[in-house]
This record gives sequence, C-alpha cells and structure tokens, in this order.
Amino acid sequence: MRQRRHGWERTVSPAEGGDETSPLVSVGLPVFNGAAFLSQALDSVLAQTYTSFELIISDNASTDATPDILREYAARDARIYIIRQPANIGVARNQNVVARRARGTFFKWVFANDEFAPTLLADCVAVMQGDPSVVLCYGRTQFIDLAGNRLEVYQGDFDVLSADPLERYRIVRKRLHLCSAIQGGLIRRPALQRCGYTGNYPCSDRVLLAGLALEGRFILLPQILFYRRWGASVATPLRTPLEVAQSYRPAATRSFPFANLHRRLAQVVVALRVPRDWRSKVRSVWTALQCTEWNRRTSRRFSSPPSDPPGATPSHSDAAA
Repeated sequence: MRQRRHGWERTVSPAEGGDETSPLVSVGLPVFNGAAFLSQALDSVLAQTYTSFELIISDNASTDATPDILREYAARDARIYIIRQPANIGVARNQNVVARRARGTFFKWVFANDEFAPTLLADCVAVMQGDPSVVLCYGRTQFIDLAGNRLEVYQGDFDVLSADPLERYRIVRKRLHLCSAIQGGLIRRPALQRCGYTGNYPCSDRVLLAGLALEGRFILLPQILFYRRWGASVATPLRTPLEVAQSYRPAATRSFPFANLHRRLAQVVVALRVPRDWRSKVRSVWTALQCTEWNRRTSRRFSSPPSDPPGATPSHSDAAA
C-alpha cells in the first residue's frame, strides 16, 4: 500500500498493516540520484540468504530515475519501505532517517553504489547473536570499478577485540582509514542509538566508529562480504572539499570552515555521551583528548582519508583526527 504524507511518498510495510512483530534485522538505504548503480545494490540486498529483514529506503529528492527504480522494486518485494524527501536534506540527515526508522535489533546501512556478498547478513547475524559483546561485525572489503570489475582486496580492515573500552577506542583512532566497517558492517542498533548516529559534517562516520568502540567489540570475518565501488563519481575521498560540503549542506558555497575542529570536538562529545557512569565518562573524555592533535593548522584544514590506490596498505592514521 502506498500513501502520501507531508510531501513524501511512503510504501507501507506489512508490519504497519497489523503485524506487530519487528524483524531482527533492519537494512537502511539512503539515496540521492543513485540510478546508475541502484539496481545492482538492491539486487545484492534482496539476494541475501538471510531473508527476514526490512529494507527502509529514503530517497533524498532525487531528480534522476531513482524514484522509478524504487517504485519498481517496492511493487515486487513487500520488505521494502520507501520514504520520499520533498527536498534534499543532506547526506548525513538522510542516513539518519533510515536508521531512526529501523525496528530491528541489528542495523545495516547500504549505499547505492556498493554491492554485497549474499551471505553478509547471515554470517554477521550468526556472530552477533552468539556474542552480546560484539556491536559491529563485518567482512573483508574488495574494491570494484564503475563497470563492476573486481579490483584489489582492501588491506586496511581490522577487528577490535579488547575487553577494555578505552583500548578499543585508541585502536580505532589509530588504525581507522576508510570507514568500510560502517558501509559494510552490521551494527547493534541500541549501540548506534547511544552514539547518536552520524553528524552533519565530513567524516562523522569516523566519530561514530570511535563511539561504537566504547560500546563493544568489532569482529572482522575473514571472507569478502563487501564490494565497495571506487571512482571519482562515487568515492567521497576523491571529491573536492566543496563537493563534500554540498553533499552535507546542499546550499553550501564553500567548503566546511574549521571542519577538523568540528570533528575533534565531536570526538570529545561522543566520549562523554556513550559511557554510563561519570567515572567512565571522565576517563573516556581524557582518552579522547589524548588521541587528538589540537593545533591551528590541522583544525582549519579540511581533510578526509587520502585517496590511496584501492587495496593499498594505508599509511594514514586517525590519531590526530
């Protein structure tokens, strides 16, 4: 059933028709003008061997064929729920729309340029159901080009296994390069809620991952489960600072001022927000401050992860981020 409310289109899921049972897994796909690769992304989600999930899609006022593609898929799969934004609300806010609508215990972000192995959900659900200390589970990342050809396997994925929240936080701040864990991983939704989702500024997913590390462990599976498309038209690290700013704030006419300072302050905020008791909060904030370089040059300069050749071992560290 399809309804219109407040300017956006929604395809109502079966659960809204009377079934109050929530799915174990929610998949969220935020999209803006993603028609080029949207069908491939949807096909890889709908081909998952684990089938008991809801797929929430927020179309961020696309002007290409995205709405037509979404209507076609929704007409043939009852698990799909579509939200149509009346105007472009920016990439981070659109990501948060699908996350906040999720009902499952586990949440998976999906992006319209990427593809996934058919066992991704099944493999990750099995791990996370068996170990409540795990807040994020993902597989290895392989790059694909714009034509879908398989490229190198990314060497920068890592797990975070320590029982000490502060040690996990330090590991993420030191080793994080590309945020494949967010794009390719399954996340425990209550932990995502406590971290506050993604912020409306560049590289906010890096802050989110640091917050998740305070919540629990990350498991990296040995098999390739995530195929990340790489090219100038789809990879954020290859975009100009102004293009990145406009993806977050569509009316922007210049790059983010003090972008790195914004992210550094956000690292302190998430370190204060996530721990339950005040002693842990103080220790987390102190650790965040120790991991952060506070100087004028790096606070003013826009930065995002460098555009290393796909599969190259990263030299970038987030110790100053």
